[in-house]
Amino acid sequence: MKLNTKSQWNEAQIITFLENSEIPIRLSFLNKANEPQICSLWYQYDNGVLWCASHKNSFLIKQLKLNAKISFEISSNEYPYKGIRGKAHIELSTINAEAVLAKLISKYLDSSNSKLCSWLMSRADDEYAIKIIPTLVNSWDFSDRMEK
Repeated sequence: MKLNTKSQWNEAQIITFLENSEIPIRLSFLNKANEPQICSLWYQYDNGVLWCASHKNSFLIKQLKLNAKISFEISSNEYPYKGIRGKAHIELSTINAEAVLAKLISKYLDSSNSKLCSWLMSRADDEYAIKIIPTLVNSWDFSDRMEK
């Protein structure tokens, strides 16, 4: 993982944050009109890569097929503000999409939401796995200057 020289956290701290956060990732991409768009998704970190999933007919997948360069942010919405952002490129695949979706559901949904879980898994054959490969990452942490 290539870190911005001004990143507050080192790579190990970033990995710990990614592995322990249940905050959705915000993807920024360009639509076919070359206008910026943002989409929030569930993510799973695995060995230097962020994994997401989206339905084959989603606006997001249609746009990512046109342009594989994105930027992203994973940051807290609570005090103290902290997180990471970066640039990346993506790879889309239907191979292993069901497994990626199952991991995301396991991470973000609890057992009380079995109806949504069942509905999402019923569409798994039509999902794309989104492999996000960060090219540059920066972090910030305002814990020292923000009181809880």
